[in-house]
Amino acid sequence: MEMASNLDHNTQSLSRFPYCFTEEGHLCHRVTGESYAFRFNCHDVEGTQREQATLCSFITTYVYNILEHHLQLQRAFLPHSEGFVYTSPGALKNKRALLVLIQDAGSMHCGVWSWRMVVRECLNKGSQIPYILWAMTESWAVLLMNPNEGGKSPEEHVCCVWDCMISQSAAEHVVVVAHGYGGLAFVDLLCRRAEGVESRVSAVAFIDSSHNVWHQPLRVDGRGWLRAHSRRWVLSSKPLNGPVGTLRAGMQLSTGTLCHDSAPAACMESVFRFFTKAIRPRASPTPFNIITRSRRLAQERDIRAGINSHDHNK
Repeated sequence: MEMASNLDHNTQSLSRFPYCFTEEGHLCHRVTGESYAFRFNCHDVEGTQREQATLCSFITTYVYNILEHHLQLQRAFLPHSEGFVYTSPGALKNKRALLVLIQDAGSMHCGVWSWRMVVRECLNKGSQIPYILWAMTESWAVLLMNPNEGGKSPEEHVCCVWDCMISQSAAEHVVVVAHGYGGLAFVDLLCRRAEGVESRVSAVAFIDSSHNVWHQPLRVDGRGWLRAHSRRWVLSSKPLNGPVGTLRAGMQLSTGTLCHDSAPAACMESVFRFFTKAIRPRASPTPFNIITRSRRLAQERDIRAGINSHDHNK
């Protein structure tokens, strides 16, 4: 009942906001049809902050309604009032794959990579909805973390969700997308729960991540695991997926953009190709023997010796 009443209240607040989303996901004024324009009033900084906070709240509420009404995702509340996450129905029972999304730190909540990108471009560019839809077409389960909700640090939130949910899931493969500070929070989890993460997570996609494997207390084998199981997309003007940096830094690829907020949308297809390859069943290697000249001559001698022994017994 509490969830239903909250949804009703949220729907009413959406209708009172002077802007609305078009069918294409663009934010426009209800009367003039004009796009939202960011304004900063140096004489009223607090008023500007309130306006942007209201806009962020509107976008968050709108996305939550899509997650719950259209995508049928469900809120899963964490113990000790530590906030909530969104999951697809039966997510922890799905035996195939579980997609985990971790957004950047700040004012981003479940389902949103960047609310500013939602305003400047559209929902498909700034929200996690395209990632969710892609996973659903593959029959994967979905879990959306909410590291900026509940009063805990992102690191504590990620660790709590791992302990309470992900570590107990039935998924054969867990794949993770981490944007910005979300990458640092995941590497912090790897430091704390190394054995569990390395045994359960099949692949990690870091998108303009804030993590640093040399500054975080990561073991040597943990760095090796990251090199083998992760890809890092970094901001670059190089074409998408072009190599960036040195091999010492691990596999680093270009996002094809210099904009942090647009990076998740820019490399989404590449991320899912990486995941698909990572969880694809590997064919059993076909055994073969290299026949050298000396080995072949030895085999011929053994055969002749066997034949001679057989003739002698006759």
